[in-house]
Amino acid sequence: MVRLATSSAALILAADHAILRLRDDTTRRYVIRSYYGAADGGFQERLFRLDKRVSVDVIRRRQPLLMRDLAAEPDYRACETGIRSLLVAPLRHEGEVMGTLGLYEKVAPDRFYAGTFSDEDLRVFTRYVSYLERAIANARFHARTRQHRNFDEETGLPNANYLGRRIDQELARAAGRSGVLALALCRLENLAELRQALDPAHADRALLQTAEALRAHLRDFDVLARVGDAEFAALLPDPGDDPEQHVAGLARRVAETLSQQAVLQEPIRLSLAFGYAVYPQDGDDRRSLLAAAWQARIRML
Repeated sequence: MVRLATSSAALILAADHAILRLRDDTTRRYVIRSYYGAADGGFQERLFRLDKRVSVDVIRRRQPLLMRDLAAEPDYRACETGIRSLLVAPLRHEGEVMGTLGLYEKVAPDRFYAGTFSDEDLRVFTRYVSYLERAIANARFHARTRQHRNFDEETGLPNANYLGRRIDQELARAAGRSGVLALALCRLENLAELRQALDPAHADRALLQTAEALRAHLRDFDVLARVGDAEFAALLPDPGDDPEQHVAGLARRVAETLSQQAVLQEPIRLSLAFGYAVYPQDGDDRRSLLAAAWQARIRML
């Protein structure tokens, strides 16, 4: 989509160069996501520096900018790009600037030298930018939707769909070898009772703290997922020579962590049940392993 955004803008408005910047949500910096044009080497570096400088001004102004004669602008003479004319606009979404789109050098097909962008070009460019803003917002929405298909919004953990794919991957790696894969399931057995008897927020805290306790006592390469309203499953590659003891130790450490939080244990103590399955003796496919792990074997109060 970003490649199409720059190429379409350049073709519609007869620009030699088009640069799209989008804000990185991690660094909060506006980075180039797409460039359309034939600039290379030193000229490309100067063009990108010019775009960075103009983008800063446009983000500050929050308005599109039309420059017909860049050489006449004292603040931009030092850029030394030879660019004559430019159009740059901020891309906004929900009151924030999420990026910029810049067009540089108006192509004049009937001349041997560059033309200049006009007021009519600015009008068309502004309309194009409004369409682009919607397209980017829709793309981000669909990206979040795809992510949410694999993650639980309440806990931030992967969900059952994601876990299922990871189990299949680990089964393929296991290739029939014993002791290389286990699956543990933790159920907050009295979650419904907590919700009915207490403030629902208390039940939500209990659920989140259970997830955090599990995460704290799993290894970095284990996969923890929420697979039901009150159930969490942990995929345990290479659980060691005694997988059952490995899961029992996990259950004990999680229970100890939660028991230290007195506010969660009053007036109703949390009730945890753990089940587990070991490949291949408890199952050699995803369905059979999950079914075996669903059966509670360890209870912690």
